[in-house]
Amino acid sequence: MAWADFNLLKLPDGTEKEANFTILPDILPTGYHGAELAMVAPGKTVAVFGAGPVGLMAAHIALLKGAARVFVMDKEPDRLKLTEQIGATAINFADTPAADAILETTGGFGVDCGIEAVGYQAHDHTDEEHPEMVLDNLVSVVRATGHIGVVGVYVPEDPKASTDLAKEGRIAFNYGQAFTKGISIAGSQCPVKKYNRELRDLIIAGRSTPSWFVSHEVSLDEAVDAYARFDKREDGYTKVLLHP
Repeated sequence: MAWADFNLLKLPDGTEKEANFTILPDILPTGYHGAELAMVAPGKTVAVFGAGPVGLMAAHIALLKGAARVFVMDKEPDRLKLTEQIGATAINFADTPAADAILETTGGFGVDCGIEAVGYQAHDHTDEEHPEMVLDNLVSVVRATGHIGVVGVYVPEDPKASTDLAKEGRIAFNYGQAFTKGISIAGSQCPVKKYNRELRDLIIAGRSTPSWFVSHEVSLDEAVDAYARFDKREDGYTKVLLHP
């Protein structure tokens, strides 16, 4: 019972906002954490790499925080369509290099804040894995003295990683350029309890409706099939809610 008292979050009665509250245990706080680490603030420009659930929530939070402009990079068209629904600028890096697109759009200045929502298993548009790809791109597009928040997964070791360095948890990215530009880089797993009460209240007040990116709601009997489709990045499978 002691753990329940510590971990549980009290929600209002009823099911009206149930789908929104299901995003609270992990995805919405993690997106918020990315925006916090990247020091997103009113008037800032932001680049979010990854339009998966966490990246979409990071973009959503950046806009709630008053960012002047938010760019979201991915190669899956259905995910990128969702970013446009909240007023973010979608960039498909299968069509154009993400860094080039951002630098051109910002007159060569880049952005103030970058959020890494992909991790070391990042894949290029040909589906080849590059552990350093997202960090290299962020170092390129974040302007001098800017900030990068990393909430994509990086692990101490992975015997099945795509490179020998990544197998040991080592990522060879362009740190020299980051150092020269004075970019701060912060990353960690999300401390959910640090944010979830405030985020709950944003949902209750109607300021945040994170369920906008849920694509499917299915029964437990359909869970295996739905997960397989989500894992394969099938068109339209962005987030699935299960109903017992």
